[in-house]
Amino acid sequence: MRILFVTSWFEPDSGAASARFSQLAHYLASRGHQVTVLAPMPHHPQGRIADGYRGAWTRVETRGQVRVVRVWLWASPSPRIRRRLLTQISFTIGALLRGWSLPGPDLLLVESQPMPTALAGKLLARWFRAPYVLSVSDLWPDHLLGIGAMQESHAVYRLARSVVNSLYRHARAIVTISPEWARRIAERIRPAPEMHTLLFMVDLRRLRPDLCGRDFRIRHALQDHRIVACIGTFATQYDFDILLQAARRLEPRGDLLLLLIGDGSQRDILRGPAANVRLISWLTSEDIPSAWAAADISCFALRDHELYQGTLPARLYESLASGTPVVAACAGESARIIRDSGGGIAVSPGDVAGFTDAIVQLLDDEELRQRCGRNGRAWARDNVDVEVQCLRYEQILLRAAGKEEET
Repeated sequence: MRILFVTSWFEPDSGAASARFSQLAHYLASRGHQVTVLAPMPHHPQGRIADGYRGAWTRVETRGQVRVVRVWLWASPSPRIRRRLLTQISFTIGALLRGWSLPGPDLLLVESQPMPTALAGKLLARWFRAPYVLSVSDLWPDHLLGIGAMQESHAVYRLARSVVNSLYRHARAIVTISPEWARRIAERIRPAPEMHTLLFMVDLRRLRPDLCGRDFRIRHALQDHRIVACIGTFATQYDFDILLQAARRLEPRGDLLLLLIGDGSQRDILRGPAANVRLISWLTSEDIPSAWAAADISCFALRDHELYQGTLPARLYESLASGTPVVAACAGESARIIRDSGGGIAVSPGDVAGFTDAIVQLLDDEELRQRCGRNGRAWARDNVDVEVQCLRYEQILLRAAGKEEET
């Protein structure tokens, strides 16, 4: 089967979306499918085009067995919505201009976020007269309501809502990473397309409990600390104020360090807030396993909004897979997985005291911490192994293209 991926992020970009699509593309190519990826020049999360890719309008490269067609975009590190929108629209224009000249695929797999990228995928699908499957990793533009950036009555929101509903409605199938997203889309779109939920995929060979984080600790001068790590993007759905308040409460414990590893729109509020908080810029994908191995426990907090009850962060799965117990302030799906897996402790959103107490409990109870680590790894092995998830994805794509007989 000939498959065209349309996505704003692909390796060597960092982040969950890039990892998910990159792993899937390589898996499908290894299974004999002809996979082409239409993506922008690598630019995430730094907000600038990576060295070696600047100064070109388009570039074609082969990564493994995957053909990657890249186009220029206007990259900016600014978190401002207008500048991010300019970045997205510039890729949409480039994707359409370059995409129309590509060989016609049997099927398109389109990343739904950001919306302009998904719109480019839909228009290309119409041009090729081919079906498309929409991969939904976030509910947009609902996210703008969750962070208070816009009201439902705003004309821009209503326009975006109409475009997104059309993207959902015309997809041959929709794959979400959260059952809550699937439920909300099915309620909004009647009749709903074929809906599937596939949790985030993790390479369990890369993230393992038996890895040693000693070299990472030495490289970053962390040898004398108990590390509570928050690893991943600093996106707006995360409530970093809870983490910083907990760090202040834990200052009397001189051995404890809150380690924030990543980058994103909230990075400026995290610089130098307390002596026991350390910020490390985004790591390469090769360094991520050792960072997880260096952590005693991991943590994150989601904002207290109904929308985020369906959010399932990639960092949750990576923490469980690496055998790192997790403390989270969250509700809904994330809290359910933490409790069902036995991989950590979940408290209510906004509960600073409970969040702090949970950190202390896991750090001081060696037996509990070890048990949570084992439980999390076992759950990850059963639910998010990359090979199992990719095989399920392949079946969905074959069915959407009407080629189930090829399995």
